Amino acid sequence: MSTWETIANESWAVVDNLDSMPPGADRNSTDVTLMWQNLTITPVRSRSSSACGQLPVLNDISGTLQPGTLVALMGPSGAGKTTLMSALAYRMSDKMTITGDIRVNGWPIGSYMYNISGYIYQDELLPDSITVQEHLQLMAHLKLGKGVSADRKRTMIADILSKTGLERCANTKIANASGIGKTLSGGEKKRLAFAVELLSKPKFLFCDEPTTGLDSYSARQLVEMMKSLTRAGTTVLCSIHQPAEKLLYEFDSLILLTGGQTGFIGSPQEAVQFFRLQGLECENGYNTADFLIKVLSSTTTAKTTKGNQFTTGAICPKTICNNYVASEAARRQEALISAELYSTAVKDGRDEACRSQLFKGRDRCWFYTLYWIMYRHVLQAHRNPNLQYFKIVQRIAIAVLVGLCFSDAIELSQRGVQAMQGVIFLIVSENTFLPMYAALSMFPESFPLFQREKKANLYSTAQFYISSILSMSPFVLLETCAFILIVYFLANLRPTILGLIVTVAVSVLVMNVSIACGCFFSTLFPTVASAMSYLVPFDYILMITSGIFIKIWSMPIYLRWMPFISWMMFASEAISIAQWDGVKNIECSNIIPSICLHNGEQVLDQYSFSSKHLRTDFLVLVGQYFIYHVLAMLCLARRVSRN
Repeated sequence: MSTWETIANESWAVVDNLDSMPPGADRNSTDVTLMWQNLTITPVRSRSSSACGQLPVLNDISGTLQPGTLVALMGPSGAGKTTLMSALAYRMSDKMTITGDIRVNGWPIGSYMYNISGYIYQDELLPDSITVQEHLQLMAHLKLGKGVSADRKRTMIADILSKTGLERCANTKIANASGIGKTLSGGEKKRLAFAVELLSKPKFLFCDEPTTGLDSYSARQLVEMMKSLTRAGTTVLCSIHQPAEKLLYEFDSLILLTGGQTGFIGSPQEAVQFFRLQGLECENGYNTADFLIKVLSSTTTAKTTKGNQFTTGAICPKTICNNYVASEAARRQEALISAELYSTAVKDGRDEACRSQLFKGRDRCWFYTLYWIMYRHVLQAHRNPNLQYFKIVQRIAIAVLVGLCFSDAIELSQRGVQAMQGVIFLIVSENTFLPMYAALSMFPESFPLFQREKKANLYSTAQFYISSILSMSPFVLLETCAFILIVYFLANLRPTILGLIVTVAVSVLVMNVSIACGCFFSTLFPTVASAMSYLVPFDYILMITSGIFIKIWSMPIYLRWMPFISWMMFASEAISIAQWDGVKNIECSNIIPSICLHNGEQVLDQYSFSSKHLRTDFLVLVGQYFIYHVLAMLCLARRVSRN
């Protein structure tokens, strides 16, 4: 008999004695067991850490999650609960080093966990300005892709709304940036987080303290909902802090951690009995969960009986862990792990079909996902007037003010030359500074939600970034065109189609380049304040090299590189060409002939511009647009990977 068969027979015997799976029984192909063996997780040593390295967060622990069970993960702060859940869910940070073995039905854990598991965080990060129904529809498209029909998705959403008790608030906004109108309560947001994860029918659901912040009634409802999920075949593991006495016994199993080691794995009743055998008895009227956390947190006085005499002694968490290793509960976990390993060892090629069916990826189209993320951005912008519509009104007001101020100043005279260049500077600067500073807050505000959804493998960094930019494009186009058309006609700029088209096109490009630059600074620096502090000196480079205040080529040689990063110079030149190219006669009355500008070419030369550079100006503006966006996307990807 082989070594594996010997281990298996012993393992199945233990399992059979515990009324578990009998030897040779065929497991349901949809049942999924998660096991971890000799798991050690250690923070990556940083340059500032000591030479002796970091202490492990989890140290050589083993255990299993059986199909269709509700498991509570408990322990004092710093015991490693969140770290264990993140590792089992394949959502561990790159800042951690993992050794040991984690397997699902015998197969090593991998990215397929995103398809068969859900993760619910302690704090709910949900988009605002959209309703519960809309959020579920959007997440259904992102999670299920276009392989599932729209009718099927609607049916699933209706069923999930019913199961989670969210039918009455299906048309309620999750949150509202304006603070007006009804929004979801804390308990409803928790249930919505569950509803989102149920869309993909996960085999595992990991919940990080889902009852925290809820009243006892809401907490009980939530646990009952998790219990109902296990009856449908989902294994639920949730860390829980202080459950009520009756609530604790709703769980099928407890995993107790202390100091990165396993204190116990088994049912709540078995846990109480295990500690009782060590002389640790929960007093009458004392919450069992609080008692378990207390004995796992610090050294406790234990009472034991010898004959007719009681003796007392101190027992520490380390001793509890050692006692667990020698207990029947630990041997049961070892038996289950050995059975899983044996089952894997004897699998034949026919199991590959089962594996591919169970762990198959989602059928998601790149552009389909991009469309639905962009749809969400547009929906949020449309329902939050502070984001877009107020800006349009603001820009129209500024355009009317500028146009009226220059309405009588633009003419073919020396006074008109100065006025024309002044209005060109205002057009370029207005489309530079306001959009650039407005973009600084775009990614810091949305980064937490993006990071969480990116970790859930819903979409890529490129999809999120491109959708964010494309979703604001219609508003940018409307905003810029409204501003330019009002200024152009009120200020009586050059009445030619070519002049109008070039001015509008350059203004749209300038605004897009400014937004791209603002996005770059907002992703390069961790906060809006730090980004703004570095952006202010950059603004001076833009203004000085705009061509309005100084002749570009009169600058010192070592500073002549600055105009090439200034889109204001290229934009000013392009609009100046549109206004002055072809102008043959400029009035010189009452002006000394030697300083009089007689035609458009002389005006352009006065500012170091040339009519031959129009195509170059457009190419540079387009190039800067893509360069800044690529840099911003790379910075965003680097930032999310570091977090």
